[in-house]
Amino acid sequence: MQGNTFQVDFRRNIGDVRKGKMLDELKIINEIWNLIREKGLGYSVVPSSFDDACALPIGDSFLVFTNDGISESTDRLPNMTWYEFGWRLAISCVSDLAAKGARPLGFLVSLNVTRRLDMKSILEIYKGIADCAKEYGFDIWGGDIGESKEVVIDGFMVGVTKRPLWRNGVRPGDLIAISGELGLTGAAFHYILQGGTGISDMRRIYEAAYRPKARLKLGMLLSELDGVHSAIDLSDGLSRSLHEMARASNVKLIVRERSIPIAKEALEYAKANSLDPLSLALHAGEEYELLFTLEPSCWKQVRDLCNKIGVRVTVIGYVEKGYGVYLEGKEGLRPLEEKGWIHLRE
Repeated sequence: MQGNTFQVDFRRNIGDVRKGKMLDELKIINEIWNLIREKGLGYSVVPSSFDDACALPIGDSFLVFTNDGISESTDRLPNMTWYEFGWRLAISCVSDLAAKGARPLGFLVSLNVTRRLDMKSILEIYKGIADCAKEYGFDIWGGDIGESKEVVIDGFMVGVTKRPLWRNGVRPGDLIAISGELGLTGAAFHYILQGGTGISDMRRIYEAAYRPKARLKLGMLLSELDGVHSAIDLSDGLSRSLHEMARASNVKLIVRERSIPIAKEALEYAKANSLDPLSLALHAGEEYELLFTLEPSCWKQVRDLCNKIGVRVTVIGYVEKGYGVYLEGKEGLRPLEEKGWIHLRE
């Protein structure tokens, strides 16, 4: 995960003490890619940088690769079981492949543990990963075990698709659409980390934080439609994901504020805690929904397919020539601030 303003209290911020400057994930990625390209490397896959996955052409298909890493101190929520911790790693990789329209094939896991962790806890981590594998149809190929000062898990997942979807495929004239409803993880993080007031039914709020699901079937269906041009998951939050799409595609995204689907539990929680429900939906992160763009002529086909698989989809905006991301509300257009979790940034 890279995404939410409510997590500052339990995420560590690491500074470059010698220079008195803060590093952050985006700066590090940029510098690493500069170094790689200076060596003439990184061009055998597509895209050659700045996405959550990459693909290698194999015949008439693409092998799609993604990886993620989580650590106990920054990613394990209070009261999160080791089973849920393992699930959390696997589902983040599944969601990355879902956004590319790829079917996951196999998973390699590197686990670094402390000496205080017992065998039962270690096996619980792998049970979470294994149950995720059974639910989403991938195999566990192996991995590595090491020792560290805290529990750290890294996963590498391989998938396959005929047509990968990338964040840089957005075109002027596209509609912007989203799956599901937002705001649940924002409510969960506020409740768990800042001691908010609960509502009568917290089930979906807890599930969003501790046992999230990925939109794999939807992503695979979208990749089969030529009218769908791009996709990204919302693990970094809606506002940041919109900005990432706009930057990658050099376009202007306009989102209708009233069209953003917010879960009724998030609305109820926001009211009980005097929060802005729109902020919960825009900036929370860990929302494993899919954000995608498509030709207007393709909308009916997408809507009908989603009805068949029981997934709600909503058009939330449109794309124009230009640059940036804007909210369209009662007072007209205003720039949408980019918020969301970025590792190592305050």
